Amino acid sequence: MRPSHLVPIVGLTFGLMALAPLARGDNQPDTKQPLKQPAPKQPAAKMSGADVKQSPPVNLPITRVVMFSAGVAYFHREGDVTGDGRLDLRFDEGDVNDLLKSLVLTDKDGGKVRAVTYDNRMPLDITLKGFAVDVTENPTMGQLMHQVRGEKVEVADKTGVVTVGQIVSVERPAVPATGPDPGELLNLLTEDGLQTVELKQLKKIKLVRPELQAEFKKALEMLASARGDNKKAVSVVFSGNGKRKVAVGYVNEAPLWKPSYRLSVDEKGATRIQGWATIENTTDEDWTNVKVGLVAGRPMSFQMDLYDPLFVPRPMVEPDLFASLRPPMYQGGLNPTANMGVAMGNATGNPMSFGGGFGGAGQQLGGFGGGGVGGNQIGNQGNLGIQGGQVGQVGNLGGQFGLQGGFTGNYGMYPQRVPRPNLRTLYGDRLTYSEYVSRLRGNPSRPPESDRPTVVTVKDPLDKQAGALAVADGALGDMFEYTIDEPITLAKQKSALVPLVNEAVESSRVSIFNAATLAKHPLLGLKLVNKTKLHLAQGPVTVFDGGTFAGDARLPDIKPGETRLVSYAIDLGTEVVAEPNETKRTLLSVAVADGKLVMRAGLKRVTTYQIRNRNPQDRTVIVEHPRHSGWKLVTPAKADDQTRSFYRFDSVVKAGALVTLEVTEESPAVDVYGLTETSRDALLRYAALKEAKPAVREVFTKLIELREKVDEAQKGIADEQELLKEIADDQDRIRKNIERTPKESEAFKRYLKKFDDQETEIEKRRARLKELKAELAKHEKALKDFASTAKAE
Repeated sequence: MRPSHLVPIVGLTFGLMALAPLARGDNQPDTKQPLKQPAPKQPAAKMSGADVKQSPPVNLPITRVVMFSAGVAYFHREGDVTGDGRLDLRFDEGDVNDLLKSLVLTDKDGGKVRAVTYDNRMPLDITLKGFAVDVTENPTMGQLMHQVRGEKVEVADKTGVVTVGQIVSVERPAVPATGPDPGELLNLLTEDGLQTVELKQLKKIKLVRPELQAEFKKALEMLASARGDNKKAVSVVFSGNGKRKVAVGYVNEAPLWKPSYRLSVDEKGATRIQGWATIENTTDEDWTNVKVGLVAGRPMSFQMDLYDPLFVPRPMVEPDLFASLRPPMYQGGLNPTANMGVAMGNATGNPMSFGGGFGGAGQQLGGFGGGGVGGNQIGNQGNLGIQGGQVGQVGNLGGQFGLQGGFTGNYGMYPQRVPRPNLRTLYGDRLTYSEYVSRLRGNPSRPPESDRPTVVTVKDPLDKQAGALAVADGALGDMFEYTIDEPITLAKQKSALVPLVNEAVESSRVSIFNAATLAKHPLLGLKLVNKTKLHLAQGPVTVFDGGTFAGDARLPDIKPGETRLVSYAIDLGTEVVAEPNETKRTLLSVAVADGKLVMRAGLKRVTTYQIRNRNPQDRTVIVEHPRHSGWKLVTPAKADDQTRSFYRFDSVVKAGALVTLEVTEESPAVDVYGLTETSRDALLRYAALKEAKPAVREVFTKLIELREKVDEAQKGIADEQELLKEIADDQDRIRKNIERTPKESEAFKRYLKKFDDQETEIEKRRARLKELKAELAKHEKALKDFASTAKAE
């Protein structure tokens, strides 16, 4: 086996078009003989020259298969064609979309591809409804006879009596209270008149007209052929002169190829890796001497509906329609010198004047009326009956009785349009994309209807339910192909193990401790160095130590020259105790700037690992310590290795020894406080910090003085407001007493005097409150100005 980059045709396929998983993988035709298209046979598209079927069939066997770890495979067919030729293939209905998206054709030496035709997608129920006898809904005998009313049938009952006649009707009488149910009755028109026969008594019914009998038989054959056969025929026609090479390539769904490895370690530590790949031929065609390539990588792939007919809704534009002018009917004149009809109709709109009157009424009510009786100004009032329809939908009188009405006011300027049948009515329901995907997954029921397209979140890169193959975070890498040197012969629906690698690699025995994996013991493992020239795709590993099974492991993707750890058993002879200590905080500096108090501190934490080796052999223990953003490693000064999530520290532990490993980390912490919002007590605590320098303490002293003045003013305001509240509450009590006390009494006079004294007190308090608020504003401004300009470190 040798590594190689992707062959040019595979690169072209993935460069020009995206890959998508198909519904099934058993979609390869048997090329040993020409294949027949499934019924119903769709008419082939007409081309320049002869019809597709006139070209002789050719056989292009599969010569190369490239399988990807994304659920798809590239199939390459190649062979010789002399003159014109037609390649017939059959694919699952769900696979046609990917075929249309990825088909690559080559006709060398002057030839050309003339056409690619394929069976249309026609839902079975729509096809069956096209026959004269509809067998879609499992009809009863009576329902079948009802469909062919008027046809001549020949019926024979159980006694052998034969009756020939035309079907008049099928009826089902009410079930009698007593006696048997007669069932459905068939009424026939025979030579002797009308006759009624019970369908349940008949032994045979024959349609006399041969064409109808053939149509019925064809519908049943269509129903039978559609059961279990979901194949669609695809034909590729090549055109040219002489013998030449042609090739067909396409992407198809295929099972994931699965690598597995065997890792053997002898007593001296020499390690050898043996790799195998499991492949499956799930197609309907045997692979004979096929070159197989196995690609490790995650190409982006998606599905797109190219097979279903897609209809784009278009707006309906109505043509301008104008009502034809009706010939007016004129009344006889009573006075040869006066035209009363015109005067009354056009001027006043008197409804008593037949023509003009209703014309005027139409003008007033909606403008549908006609002209006057005299006809001198026809349409002036009704305006040909059209402008009224454009203005409003009133004027029924003018529209119905006016001489120039046209149509009733309910329809405006347009006549009533006969509604066109919906496309779904003409052709049946079209599957939406969600319905199509649901059917591909084997779900016969429709998904819930929704006006909005379904939003699907991709979670698993290989999840078919997501409708796409995404690449997982951190798993994206260059595609690498394993090319199997010897061609493979594999029968259809068979699987095989093919060799990938059998080479020596470097490894060393280690014990790997991770508290999140196992809190007490480390895991026995190997530090593996890929010294081969191959990209080792991820897969299971069976480890043999000294010729004996030692355990199973998982091998990640390893590039040539890369080092990885693999673990396969628990090291019961080694115990690790992880003791995380409490995080300590150390204040480093205190500073004042831009109205803020900035306190810089350092967080420090120490984790102690005690490693006890009870084994008779020395152990190299690798401790994986979690890495956290914002924390810096202090001791040890440098980790032996590190990953995205862990530091790794190597400790050599002698047999029976105890080793202690301390991991120290630090993280800076900054606390910021607003000086104007800080209380006096907090300022006193900050000023007493030993880490605060004299300049900072001087700033705090001034801030404390200004804060005390602010606090004193705030306290005075609060006191005055409390006193004013007490006076207001007492005044409310006095007011109620005054209302209940006689005015001539001494109590009334006393209440009134006290109320007056309190009003004087309120005025004084309010004046003092105003002074205190002014003082508070002054002190707050002084505190804010000083805090915003003070700087000290």
